[in-house]
Amino acid sequence: MNKPVHGGGVDRAMGELGLPREAIYDFSASINPLGPPPEVEQVLIDALQRIRDYPEIEAASLRRELEDFHGISETRLLPGSGSTELIYLLPRVFRPRRALLILPCFSEYAPALRQVGCHIDTVALSPEHDFYFSVEQIVNGLREDTDLVVLANPGNPTGVGIESWKLLELARRLGSCRLLLDEAFVDFCPEYSILEQVGKTTNLLVLRSMTKFYAIPGLRVGYLAGSDADIAKLAAQKEPWSLSNLAIAAGVACLAVDHFREQTLARIGLLREGLKQGLEKLGMKVFPARANYLLCRLPQEGPDAIELKRKLYRHGILVRSCEDFNPLDARYLRLAVLGKEANTLLLGRLASIFSRSC
Repeated sequence: MNKPVHGGGVDRAMGELGLPREAIYDFSASINPLGPPPEVEQVLIDALQRIRDYPEIEAASLRRELEDFHGISETRLLPGSGSTELIYLLPRVFRPRRALLILPCFSEYAPALRQVGCHIDTVALSPEHDFYFSVEQIVNGLREDTDLVVLANPGNPTGVGIESWKLLELARRLGSCRLLLDEAFVDFCPEYSILEQVGKTTNLLVLRSMTKFYAIPGLRVGYLAGSDADIAKLAAQKEPWSLSNLAIAAGVACLAVDHFREQTLARIGLLREGLKQGLEKLGMKVFPARANYLLCRLPQEGPDAIELKRKLYRHGILVRSCEDFNPLDARYLRLAVLGKEANTLLLGRLASIFSRSC
C-alpha cells in the first residue's frame, strides 16, 4: 500500500534544483506566512541549554498552559508530537470497528484506522455545492455498528468551514458513537471551534495543531481535547517523551503571543482575498475558504494540476495537486496563502503557463 502524499518537500527541492531555502516558495504546505512569532524563536535559543536533559514524560508544563489558555481542565487535554501522532494513537486505544470519513479529507485518517483493521465507510461532500455540509447526509451514512466519525473543520483540502451548531447537532445525533473533529486549521477562523464543548459533549474529541498557525511544523506540537475518561485512556497508552524540550518550550511560548494571533487574523484574510481574486482572473474556480489555503478547480481547456506542479517546480514553486484526495481529481489544486510578494510571483508564473498553453 502506498504511503499518503503530503505537501512540503522543501529539502528535496533545494537538493534537486540547487536553490537556497529563500528561493523556494512552498505553496504546498499551509503554514502561517508571517512565520514563527519572534518570542518563540528567542525561547528556542534559551531552550537549547535544556537539550542535555530529558523532556517531561507527558509534557506537563504545556498541558498546564493549555488549561489556562482554553479554560479547560488539564485532565481533558493531551499534548502530542503534532496532531498526527494522536490520529494514530486514538485507533490503537479505542479499537473502532467501523468508522465514517467525510471526504475529501486528510490522507492520514484512513491508514491510522486500517492499522487496527477498522472498516471504513465514506460520505463525500460535493464540489458542485461548494462542499456544503449537511448533518442529515452524515447521519444517513452511518451503519448500526459505526462507532467513530472523523471530519475536519475547516476542511482539508477544501478550506471550507462548518458552522458550530451543525457539529454539535451531529454529535448529539451520533449518541454513543465518537466524533473526532480535526481543528488543525481552526486558529485561522477561531469562531468555528467547538473545543470548549469537550466534556459537556461526552462523545466529542477535538484535535488541534500548533504547527500551522504558529509556523513551527519542524517542531511537531499538537494536542487532543476530550472527556476525562477518554483522555485518561489515551494518556495511559501514549509513548513517553514524544515532545522534546524545544517543542514544549515553543508550545508554551506560542500560547502567550496574543498580538501575533491578532496580527495573523488581520492579515491572512486580506492575503487570501488577494490571491483568490488573482486566481479567479486566470479562470479558476476558487472555493470559499476560511483557512490559510485555497482549493481551486482548473479550467478544462488548460494544463491539469499535475502538469502545473511540474512546471512550477522548475522555478522553485511548490504546489499541491489534489488527484489523491478522493473524490477530487487532477483538475484540483490546493494553494497555501503566502505573503504578497510570493503570491504575486505565483500568479505571474501561472499566467505565463496558461498563456503558452492557449
